Amino acid sequence: MPPENSRDHDEMLRLLRENNALLKKLYRHNIISYVLKALWYAILIGLPFAVYFYFLEPYFRAFGSDYDTFRQGMDELPGVKEIQRFLQVFVD
Repeated sequence: MPPENSRDHDEMLRLLRENNALLKKLYRHNIISYVLKALWYAILIGLPFAVYFYFLEPYFRAFGSDYDTFRQGMDELPGVKEIQRFLQVFVD
C-alpha cells in the first residue's frame, strides 16, 4: 500500500536509511570478526611450531638432541603406547 502523504513517505525513507546503516554495520562487524578469528586460529596453530623452531630447537641442537631423541623419550613415558594403540584403532 503506497503512503498516503509525504510525511509517511519521509518516515519510510528515514527508516530505510537507518536500516541500511545498521545492516552495513552488521556486515562490517561480521567481516572483522571473521578476519580476527582466522588470525586467532593461525596464531594458535602456528605458535607451537614457531616456539619449537625458534626457541627450543637451538637448545636441542646445543645439547646434541633432536626430535627423534625427544620422540624416543616420549615413547618411554607410561601410558603413551596405550594411547597410540587406542588412536590407531580410529586411524585404521
